Amino acid sequence: MKVRKDIVRGDETVPVIAEHVEGDRWRVRVGENVLELGAHALPGGGVRLVQENGDDRQVRTVHGVAAGQDLIVRLDGRTHKLSPPAGRGPGGSAGGDGMILAPMTGTVLKVECQPGDTVAADQTLIVLSAMKMEHKLTAGVAGTVQSVDTEVGGTVEQGAILVVVEPEAQNG
Repeated sequence: MKVRKDIVRGDETVPVIAEHVEGDRWRVRVGENVLELGAHALPGGGVRLVQENGDDRQVRTVHGVAAGQDLIVRLDGRTHKLSPPAGRGPGGSAGGDGMILAPMTGTVLKVECQPGDTVAADQTLIVLSAMKMEHKLTAGVAGTVQSVDTEVGGTVEQGAILVVVEPEAQNG
């Protein structure tokens, strides 16, 4: 499972991608920085993150609370406010970057593409069932499908990367 969120840090929009590796291990990319972390759930909704770099072992405790569209995170005694970029709500089906994200938690009803397929910008790639409705997720850009990270019947979380399309302008 992969989850992508954009956050605003100062005047800069930074992509954050968390990818489950195995067990409690996650690979988290914040901008250009990549971290390998162990994530352990804590009572009350917090998460204990353990980063190990050889002999250096760092332990962090994170407690997050959604406040509207912002995320308030308490980390090592400091409070940080993470905001989505202006004009962009949570989740979303596709953007100009070719990443098709789950706009909400739901069940995958149809997967209408596979890696290597050429797709049009308005082509439906995934049909998601959520809140007793079907949501057609389109490519957003014309290009070639690079990966499909879901399957029919699977449950996906809001913000999960479902399909990655390489835009035409970048092909060949």
